[in-house]
Amino acid sequence: MKKLQARKVDMLSGPILPRILAFSLPIFLGSVFQQLYSMVDSIVVGKYVSADALAAVGSTGTISMLLVGIMMGFPTGASVVAAQFLGAGQKDKIRRTISTTLVFLLGLAVVLTVLGLSLARHIMRWVNVPDNIYQDTVTYFSIFIAGMVFMALYNFFASFLRALGDSTTPLIFLIISSLLNIAGDLFFVLALKMGVAGVAWATVIAQAISVVLCFVYVSRTSEYFRFRKGEQIFDQELFKDILRLGLPSSVRASITSLGMVMVQGLINSYGSVNIAAYTSANKMEGLSHLPVMGVSMAISLFVGQNIGAGQRNRAKKGLLQSGAFALALSALMAAAIYAFGPYIMRLFVNDSDAEVIKVGAAFMRTWAPFILFHALAQSTIAFLRGSGDSVAAMIAMFFDLGVRTVAAYIFALGFNMGFMGIAYSLPCGWVACAAFAVIRYLSGGWKTKAVVKTSGEE
Repeated sequence: MKKLQARKVDMLSGPILPRILAFSLPIFLGSVFQQLYSMVDSIVVGKYVSADALAAVGSTGTISMLLVGIMMGFPTGASVVAAQFLGAGQKDKIRRTISTTLVFLLGLAVVLTVLGLSLARHIMRWVNVPDNIYQDTVTYFSIFIAGMVFMALYNFFASFLRALGDSTTPLIFLIISSLLNIAGDLFFVLALKMGVAGVAWATVIAQAISVVLCFVYVSRTSEYFRFRKGEQIFDQELFKDILRLGLPSSVRASITSLGMVMVQGLINSYGSVNIAAYTSANKMEGLSHLPVMGVSMAISLFVGQNIGAGQRNRAKKGLLQSGAFALALSALMAAAIYAFGPYIMRLFVNDSDAEVIKVGAAFMRTWAPFILFHALAQSTIAFLRGSGDSVAAMIAMFFDLGVRTVAAYIFALGFNMGFMGIAYSLPCGWVACAAFAVIRYLSGGWKTKAVVKTSGEE
């Protein structure tokens, strides 16, 4: 059997934008396939079960994404530590960074799983899930929580492979997993008639397979994931740096979802038709952000490696070039969503659900022109995170959380705009987040936040 070889992109030399794009393309494609987990769930239950089943899956969306943000954010932030060590040539610390992160992440996953399963019914009551979809909602959420450890482990492997310059391998395994998820959805729902429970189990099984594939790969190709007997696997000193970058990144990644959890009860109060419309529109919002998020993750690791190597000017050029590219991508996405809103909605529900299609299309067209502000915010936040200024990156997302939450209630209830008022709150959060992030970048406060101390460039 031919030995597996790691695939790496050199971030420290050569043309900047081509390097970032080469690295970000697999991340973007991986994010698309990861989004397929939830999108296919929604399409299958909406098309082949009922609009109420779609609403049941959607009612768990914000809570689920809050947990996903925590599980993705921590290894993403922690991987910046490894990227800076790689740039500085301190390879002995990379393995300890990886093992320390793994120990903490597994413990966190266990705690969140126990809490989630114990409180599932109470959480669904807290966010005002309607009675007609309550049981299906609890079922879907409980199965999702039971498989959360696999989601945590996949994101752990993917984050550190990317930090070491390999963004292709996580994509390959995620494509395999996503295809299995689609097949599982169709099998469990169409053949076994398991409804929302079927799509939930299909997702968990697919995620578990992706973890097994990642484990086999890294154990054969990377010395950083192999630990010798008696070797220290939890470094308390390194954990302080990991926690400093990882915890704010985890909070930052979950803040947007936390904001929507705070308005989920408001959304649910408008009934299952509007919940189904919001679920579909929300999937498209997430999909519209994927190109920018792929570029942003690449920016963070590019910046981390170059600041670790003392190449601060190269890091800044990376932000300017890739940020402009991200804005162009967002403009294309905005135009497509605005033009094809009703057709997009028909992917999720049948033509007989005309009111769901109408409301969902209007919801998307409200926020679509403003996603350029989201692109600006995420690109700049990615730079701050890569430089080690993770607290500022977290605060920027708090602006998004606070503004959009307050605006949702003001528009929906204060201005009597009803359900559509929630759509106008999203751009308000993006603008506030972008403003803070850009001001922080221009202030230069990020220059002293790196884990690896170098003289750098001015």
